[in-house]
Amino acid sequence: MKKKNHKRKSADRPKNRMPAQWAAKGVPVTMKVDEATRTITQAKSEDRFDLPDEMDESAPNAEKPKAPQARPRTSAMTAIVGSLFDASIPRDVRRRLNHAKALAVVVLVPGPAWVVPAEIYFRDVFGTRWIRHARDGAAKSSLKSSGDSDEAARDLARGRCVVGFAADASHLPSTLVTAADITIRLSAPTGPVLRTAITRFARRSPGDLAEGHAVGLDLSDIVAAFRPGSGAERIAQRLANSVSIVNGTGGPGESIPDLSSAVEYGAAQKFGLGLARDVRDYRLGIISWSDLPRGIVLHGEVGTGKSLYARMLASACALPLVSTSVADWFTGPRGGYLHDVIAQMRGAFDRATSLAGAKGCCLLFMDELDSIPNRLTLDSRNSDYWKPLCNDLLTRLDNSMSDTRRGIIVVSATNNLSAIDPALMRPGRLELAIEIERPDFAGTLNILRHHAPDLPHADLSVIASLAERSTGAEIMYLVREARRRARHAGRALTLEDLKSTLMPKIEVGADGFWRICLHEAGHATAALCLQSGTVRRIVVGYRVGSGGHTLIEPGKDDLLTRERLEDRAITLLAGRSAERVVLGSESAGATGDLESVTQIVASMHASAGMGDTIAFLAPAASALDALRMDPGLQARVEYDLQLLQRRADEIIRRQRAALIAIAVALRDHRHLSGEAAREIFLRHALPAVATPSK
Repeated sequence: MKKKNHKRKSADRPKNRMPAQWAAKGVPVTMKVDEATRTITQAKSEDRFDLPDEMDESAPNAEKPKAPQARPRTSAMTAIVGSLFDASIPRDVRRRLNHAKALAVVVLVPGPAWVVPAEIYFRDVFGTRWIRHARDGAAKSSLKSSGDSDEAARDLARGRCVVGFAADASHLPSTLVTAADITIRLSAPTGPVLRTAITRFARRSPGDLAEGHAVGLDLSDIVAAFRPGSGAERIAQRLANSVSIVNGTGGPGESIPDLSSAVEYGAAQKFGLGLARDVRDYRLGIISWSDLPRGIVLHGEVGTGKSLYARMLASACALPLVSTSVADWFTGPRGGYLHDVIAQMRGAFDRATSLAGAKGCCLLFMDELDSIPNRLTLDSRNSDYWKPLCNDLLTRLDNSMSDTRRGIIVVSATNNLSAIDPALMRPGRLELAIEIERPDFAGTLNILRHHAPDLPHADLSVIASLAERSTGAEIMYLVREARRRARHAGRALTLEDLKSTLMPKIEVGADGFWRICLHEAGHATAALCLQSGTVRRIVVGYRVGSGGHTLIEPGKDDLLTRERLEDRAITLLAGRSAERVVLGSESAGATGDLESVTQIVASMHASAGMGDTIAFLAPAASALDALRMDPGLQARVEYDLQLLQRRADEIIRRQRAALIAIAVALRDHRHLSGEAAREIFLRHALPAVATPSK
């Protein structure tokens, strides 16, 4: 058989076939869908994908056509949506869709992004006789109304065929949903569906694909992998890479720490490992969905690793991860319009719902939760905008409202727990708050080992002791800068690079350096004398721009009595006292100490009822604001501060020998562990320490 018989002459081609030059110039998707779907319908059982692409020009007697034209390529959107429809609609249902009258049909798609492409495909395959209702939730016009239900009822009564497209059936006219003769559920594309779509697009099969080859990907993510000129295997590989990134398992070359060894996460690690066990039991049928936790709020300082924890948790539980943030909801195509913001938020939940349906469970991570305002603090001007969004989010979180959250575990994050609307944190929603604190010595050492795997046998304990209570982001920066220093020197990373980065060269003179040593030794001396906390380390020249740093951990079991709060205040003021007692004057380098001690004393008067009155004037976090506005409060706070400063001065005078000894050791070594400072203090402190009267 001559191969040229496989090619039609241009005159024999159907008139409605898209010319190749149109495809090359970017004909709108609707035209491509129109043409491609007609071709699929006409082909029926004919295998049109195995036809040869071109004539074999290497044959000796081959005839070269005068005007060769490439066949139009099926668009990515058509290939994907069409393959999903073909896999979801049985033959008898397809027959009814083509010929039945007065038929009510509901098509439920994997997510809002699928609504319009599904409608276009349905129209082109099953004809324009259908009355179509497409609701993606992205605009006010897409929300259902009683008028929509009345219209659908009238159309059906007149013998018309009506079809609705939505990711959530609640968006469709209620009459259409109730009267539906056929409900078509288009689940997220499986491996076989993607194999068919890739074959139609690339004209070559990628081979077998796993069932979850595109799990977690939205339609736009899948379409982005289908690129002209790419082979079938390359498209499949792009999909696999996208899944790794979207589902939190990391991109190529990226390593995620193991939660089982992440001691730096403390209570969050304990919760995560417990959740992993619960998810395993749920999959085995040992427990039901109602036995699993619904959601948590992670809170802590910036850089403590809340986003990373969500990825580690997903990995530990072997669950797909959908990540979003409140800021993302405001970056839609039309900015901050309310209906667009709500649509972005719903899209994240719809995506998680789709994944939960495919994998049994899914983690949804919502960052910047404090950007959603507390409804109780909204003024009338902003209430009309924010309340619909807040209420819609509450509905999405509330598992008692519907089954849409079944299989979804929500992990949210905030830097300010006090700003969260209490309604978000009631049982059944985000029912548990877990603080991610700055890591202790063991946690710091673990983070260092993760970021410096090229020092597997090095003793990182000294670096960990110096960097203790640094955030995960700060430790990552430390290792990156040290590695950069080594790279510029043309060698591998060493411990000295880490230490030099953490403690750069001091840029002050000998007198200034001695003053800094005295100041930091003053804090440690007062803390050891009053037992107002555990001294963990003292460092001079800690990072660029820092004079010194003394880490003192308050006792976790301490009740914040007036006495304990005053001891903390004295410890903060003792740095100034050391300069005053030894050098005769204080420097201007204690502004941070003064701010902290003023906040403590102001909160005692304005919040804790520990002053002259018991009236509550302001929350502790806002005590400084109250102080600025109240001259009477300023006078009372100033009186206490002067008294506390005199007490700090007296302690430093009495323990001057211990102070000087600690400062000398600090001058010689630039850093002291808490234990070393304690030993020096005990050798030089007076046998009996008199506590000044208050």
